[in-house]
Amino acid sequence: MPVWSAVVDRDPDVFLFLGDNVYADTGAYKLMPSPRNYEVAYERLKKNPDFNTFLVASRTREIEVLATWDDHDYGLNDGGVDHIERLEAKKAFVDFFSPMGMAEPSLDRPGIHNASVIDLEGMKVQLLMLDTRSFRSPFIKTKNSAVCERGGWEFDTEPDATILGEDQWMWLAEQLQQRADLRLIVSSIQVLPTEQCFEKWANFPAERERFFRLIAASQARGVVLLSGDRHSSEISVINRADIGYPLYEITSSGLNNALQGRFNVAEERNSLRALKNNVSDNGFGEIEVVGSDAEQLLVFRLISEAGVELQTLKVPLRQLSAQ
Repeated sequence: MPVWSAVVDRDPDVFLFLGDNVYADTGAYKLMPSPRNYEVAYERLKKNPDFNTFLVASRTREIEVLATWDDHDYGLNDGGVDHIERLEAKKAFVDFFSPMGMAEPSLDRPGIHNASVIDLEGMKVQLLMLDTRSFRSPFIKTKNSAVCERGGWEFDTEPDATILGEDQWMWLAEQLQQRADLRLIVSSIQVLPTEQCFEKWANFPAERERFFRLIAASQARGVVLLSGDRHSSEISVINRADIGYPLYEITSSGLNNALQGRFNVAEERNSLRALKNNVSDNGFGEIEVVGSDAEQLLVFRLISEAGVELQTLKVPLRQLSAQ
């Protein structure tokens, strides 16, 4: 995992794990009884010498670490509320990340969504880590290779199906009322893109619309979305009159398991893509805040595992506020 040296070289204030942090439901782990499969997967990551480069740096440089999960560290491919081992998976997740400083949630009920606010030289940055697994309703998926690149699926969901569940929706609404200059909302699966044929918020159209309307109703400014899952990376943007400013999403995936050379992912459609194409290199995403109070600039970057900047997009922070 050479990517960790490149991460450390960027000297971040915060590092966010976006999910699929381990693959506890694949390969040899599938043969292990629960919760041993989760424990061994995290133990293996912890012992990885490249990862230890980051782990040591996070302690000595006081890099704040926050995390959410996706289906493979949750323990069930495309899994949701129906996963019977979700509490076992949660304990292993908490045991791994809480020593890095992440707040430890209660272990007696599902859910790992969490919130933090950091102060960057007087700028309040709110970090909202959603849980798109613990409460997500089941769906029916059907293979459709004729319509979707690299196979893919068509998804059928009930009109009242949920991604977050009512308690988490209430929590998110409360969080959006908190004062912040910049809000990074992390969803393990993509929120904006609608055309890819894998997991995404668009498979639950009512939930996706509810998400947009909540941002609009809260009048929360400075919202930027972060996501993973795809094994490719891209920057997307949507403009909605009710929100009043462009809503960007940076998808960064994956650290060491991108699709480079396996598929021509550049052919995958995304009419909301902010730049010309997506990328399929191993790497990570970065948001840098530069400039003075009046002219603060957000610099979105997709960076390869060798530390090469693959894509860059600059957005004035003042543009992320309803006019």
